[in-house]
Amino acid sequence: MNDDWLTERTSTVYYLGDLIHIEASVSMTNHMPLKLYIDSCAATLSPDKDSTPRYNIIDYHGCLLDSKAEDSFSTFVLPRGERELDKLQFDLDAFRFFGDDRSLIFITCHLKVAAVDRSDSMNKACTFQNIWTPLEESNNDVCACCHLGNCSATREFRLDSRGRRDLVSGPESDAELK
Repeated sequence: MNDDWLTERTSTVYYLGDLIHIEASVSMTNHMPLKLYIDSCAATLSPDKDSTPRYNIIDYHGCLLDSKAEDSFSTFVLPRGERELDKLQFDLDAFRFFGDDRSLIFITCHLKVAAVDRSDSMNKACTFQNIWTPLEESNNDVCACCHLGNCSATREFRLDSRGRRDLVSGPESDAELK
């Protein structure tokens, strides 16, 4: 998105030190009130989200890991003082993979929606600001698990079509990143 968060950026070129404004959104037509969350985001050098090298930007059901990097300005953004439930925005410091001169990076995110009143360790947006802090005014304890690197609230697993184990994490919806 552009700096004003109102329009999509036309250029895909960023320089080290730039902030990349990322907005995830989902259509909420004909649904009960839901809130959008980002479970995870990873950057890779190919469209294959499981390729290496891989850099986990967001993990553990909503912990913005990049915000913990030294001199990072990455953060979840609360638009105009109040969160729009169908959108989630974050700033990401532009970066390159160490030792690789390719200029194209792919970012793949796993999004989900949850009931509006369901903010817990599995449904959160947390930024590191000397301590892990939730995007919205809520109990800071929802972010405590970010420090531990384990925010699993259940031991129930499912196998996807590739045989990979995933935590059952609630309803998912088609969404897009801008």
